[in-house]
Amino acid sequence: MPVGKEFDDAVAKAKDLGGAVLGIHFVLVDEKPLVLKTLPQNHKVFFIKYILGLIKPKDIEDELKAQLNKCIQAGVVPAFINSHQHLHLLPGIMNIVVGLAKEHGIPYIRIVNEPISLGHGKLFRQAQLLFLNFLSKIAKNKIKKAGLKCNDFFIGFINAGNLSLDDLILAKRLQNKHPDKIIELGCHPGFESSGLVDKYSRWQYNWQKELELLDKHD
Repeated sequence: MPVGKEFDDAVAKAKDLGGAVLGIHFVLVDEKPLVLKTLPQNHKVFFIKYILGLIKPKDIEDELKAQLNKCIQAGVVPAFINSHQHLHLLPGIMNIVVGLAKEHGIPYIRIVNEPISLGHGKLFRQAQLLFLNFLSKIAKNKIKKAGLKCNDFFIGFINAGNLSLDDLILAKRLQNKHPDKIIELGCHPGFESSGLVDKYSRWQYNWQKELELLDKHD
């Protein structure tokens, strides 16, 4: 996350790992942008303004270019692209992302294609997933046409921030059923602190729980 306050620390720790495959997580909401002052902080407000044409594609392109350049200047050449709140899947923004990926030789872009199951997650969350799956189908065609790659399935949207054992089982089941496909698991493990909880309590994420789950079932 190039706009994150702990970006420099994250880069230093990643370099210490040696050989880590790193990607860029584009951020257009919830954090202060690098070059723009007009982007709304709330992703729902962003979506409405973008659909109404109140946010200029050129402004988004300038911000994403600045974020990518910050990564590259820090010595991190991303191997993949995704984004906060999956906003890169929106029509128009995906075109920008594909262009940046081609320009900088980034081979892989994330899509969301998570199986929908009745009773699994809140109804509104399922409706959001249905919309993201639809956008991802369109995005996949653009990605492939550009000679780039993407995942075939994604697990971790419905229970974002509160990943469960059922999600891991589903990912493994998909892997066994489709051994030739790419199944991506979206997760948010971390060590909780009072500052982290205070700043992002509205997300209702459980970073420590996910960390323990993944550690136990690696």
